[in-house]
Amino acid sequence: MRFKNAFPTVVGFIGINAVNSTLVQIAELAEYCRTVSPNIYVAVYYQNIATPITYDFGQCYPYQLASGALAEVAVFCKTTTCYGNPNPDCTGGAVPPVPVPLVAGTPLPNLLDFVQLLGQGATCQRNGLS
Repeated sequence: MRFKNAFPTVVGFIGINAVNSTLVQIAELAEYCRTVSPNIYVAVYYQNIATPITYDFGQCYPYQLASGALAEVAVFCKTTTCYGNPNPDCTGGAVPPVPVPLVAGTPLPNLLDFVQLLGQGATCQRNGLS
C-alpha cells in the first residue's frame, strides 16, 4: 500500500500534541451533543473560546467568527444536510451547489486550517434520518 507510512508523517508535521488535543475536543463535543436541544445540529470549538458554540438547524455556522477566531473542531450533533457558503454570514449561494449529508457524530477537525477551502460557512437543515 502506497500510503502505509503516510499517517506518521502527517502526525509528525501537525504535531502529536495538536492531534491529541483535537481528539480530546472531539470526545468533549460528542458528549456535549448528548445534552443539547433537538434543534442544535453542530457544536464547535473556536480558537481562544473555552466553551462550545452551537448552531440550530437553518442557522449559519461560520468557519471563522467576526472576532477572527477560527473553528478548531466541530461535531455534528444531529444527522443533517448542509450547504457550504462562500461568505461567513452564509450569503452568496451554495458552493458547491450540491448538499452534503452528514451523520450524527461526524467530527470535522480543522487541522492546518483546511476548512476554509470548503467555503466560509455552512447552513444545515434537518433531514429525514434525524
